[in-house]
Amino acid sequence: MNEGRVYEWLQRRPLLFDVPLAVVLALLGLVLLGEGQGWGWAVVGVSSLALIWRRSHPAVAFAVVSIALAVRVIPTSNLLPGDVAFLVALYSLAAYDRRRGVRLAGLGVAALGSAIAGLRFTAPSGRVPGAAEFTFTFLACAAASLAAWALGDLKRARLQRLADLQDRAERVEREREQELRLAAQQERAAVAREMHDVVAHALSVIVVQADGAAYAAERSPEGALARSVGALETIGATARDALGETRRLVGVLRDPESGVELAPTGGVAQLDDLVAGVRAAGVPVTLTVRGAERRRPVGLDLAAYRVVQESLTNVIKHAGPGASAVVDVEQTDERMRICVCDDGVGAHSAHDGRGHGLAGMRERVAVHGGTLTAGPRPGGGFEVLATMPTERDQ
Repeated sequence: MNEGRVYEWLQRRPLLFDVPLAVVLALLGLVLLGEGQGWGWAVVGVSSLALIWRRSHPAVAFAVVSIALAVRVIPTSNLLPGDVAFLVALYSLAAYDRRRGVRLAGLGVAALGSAIAGLRFTAPSGRVPGAAEFTFTFLACAAASLAAWALGDLKRARLQRLADLQDRAERVEREREQELRLAAQQERAAVAREMHDVVAHALSVIVVQADGAAYAAERSPEGALARSVGALETIGATARDALGETRRLVGVLRDPESGVELAPTGGVAQLDDLVAGVRAAGVPVTLTVRGAERRRPVGLDLAAYRVVQESLTNVIKHAGPGASAVVDVEQTDERMRICVCDDGVGAHSAHDGRGHGLAGMRERVAVHGGTLTAGPRPGGGFEVLATMPTERDQ
């Protein structure tokens, strides 16, 4: 055990030091006081043993020691080694009492005691002490008292700094834990948003294909087999893609330390595949991407992809039969503009109002400092328009 650990161990067990100190000072006072001094023995013993509580009750211990020392000089005018208990009590008062007024009062008591010591210890027989003797004794006692008080004050300041540092460390730890909780909540929200986009789009395509196959089988039995096979192939491919995305997202939730990251899986470059899947679902879609391909933040690229995906999902779900859609993406150094419109029933579509698609799109776009508007078109149909600022190429 090194010195630092020994010190910390003793700091946690102060009585292991204070009790032996009080006993040693009491024994010194009792031995040197001499025989026949029963009252003096009692006073010395009380003043020394009071030091046991010098840390927990420094003001009480100092008061007891001061009164005992004042009473002790009545039967004897000798300066005893046990009188060092006063200096220990004064040191403890300055070190462990938080009240500034009480600490300064202790220093005043020490100054008064130094004056009394100068009178009492230099004139044992009641004679008038010489100026030099009084001055020397007063200054010696005052210097010792001031040194003890100053050391205690330095100790108190050090303890206060340590307490402040510990409080700051605890506050930083609490803030770090709060940041981790917020980050976890944001991660869960991101996973939920990704899950919604993936599952909603896949299920919309599956429902449309299944309804189309059922309708074809009912109205045109002779060609139902070929159409049903195509629908089932589309359903299978869409379901497999959605299942893979769902497994990846659930893997993040189950084991965040597994190394599976919530990495974007879509972007402007994947819009052709997205549109092809919607076309396979029976919705004619025209895609136009204007502007040269350029570097941009990965999150922005994913946000653009999800806006188009969610908009086309809404077309499949709400635009009605026979509707077509137009996707227009414009890329510049300053912004990215995404417009998805259809010629369906628009505001007259029937839905339960419990979806979160538009709200999720607005949240995605707002994260990147953009805006999104959605509503019926004047000539019929529905339009989603998103604009997001982009970083200029470095």
